[in-house]
Amino acid sequence: MNTKKIFDENGQGFTRIFSTERIEKVNPVEYYKTFELEKRKIALRDLLNAKNPFLTSLLDDDFFIKNAENTLVGFFEQFDKVEVHKNFLELLNTERKKDQVRLLKGMTINPDQLMSLIFKSYNDYGFVYSKYCFENLPMNLQEKKLPKLFHVNDDGTIKKVGETDLTDGQLKNIIEQRKVIVSHFFEKDEIWHCFFLTYNSIAGKENHNNGQPHFHYISSGFEIAKEDFITSMENGKYLSSNIHFDLLEYGNQPNK
Repeated sequence: MNTKKIFDENGQGFTRIFSTERIEKVNPVEYYKTFELEKRKIALRDLLNAKNPFLTSLLDDDFFIKNAENTLVGFFEQFDKVEVHKNFLELLNTERKKDQVRLLKGMTINPDQLMSLIFKSYNDYGFVYSKYCFENLPMNLQEKKLPKLFHVNDDGTIKKVGETDLTDGQLKNIIEQRKVIVSHFFEKDEIWHCFFLTYNSIAGKENHNNGQPHFHYISSGFEIAKEDFITSMENGKYLSSNIHFDLLEYGNQPNK
């Protein structure tokens, strides 16, 4: 996990950023427990430091670890109770593209079900987990200086921290035109399954079901090497797959 603390221009506040670009062949249960514990430990330290820097300086890591652990009691256990559609579980036992297409037709998933599936894939089916996040910015930025942090506010204005030689309009254009792909891999020996989405797909900007956020699916059954598919994502020109299933309760859900 990478983390960065970026202070506001006025020095009165800050943004804490957590990121992971590559997770490869891990036990997902242990990985996510460790990640969440570390994230909450850092957040608790940040919060206490903002209120009382002197007191915070007297406390060691054990104090923050113990308190972070207390906030996680029962958190991961809840995913054991989340029901995952049998088609997703059966998918893990398939190798043929034809069967995978059949099983995923008309399927939907929400974030809790996805996390439950990730855990079950390891605990019950022996799949290790990988996750990759790739971002490709517009090509004309090589000589430009980006701010440390920038995002689009709800009213369309730009909040930025740090020096830049770009206008707010150019920064907004970068956010709207960048290509971001997030992929989840389930792997066992030479068999792999991948659920992946783009920021455009969760924003309702892809041509699918009236703008419904969705996952794309691809696997070793497509006779594509995992390394080749990762390279295609890294380049921002991922190999296409016509298999999609809806992502519910996340992103820009269309009005029914």
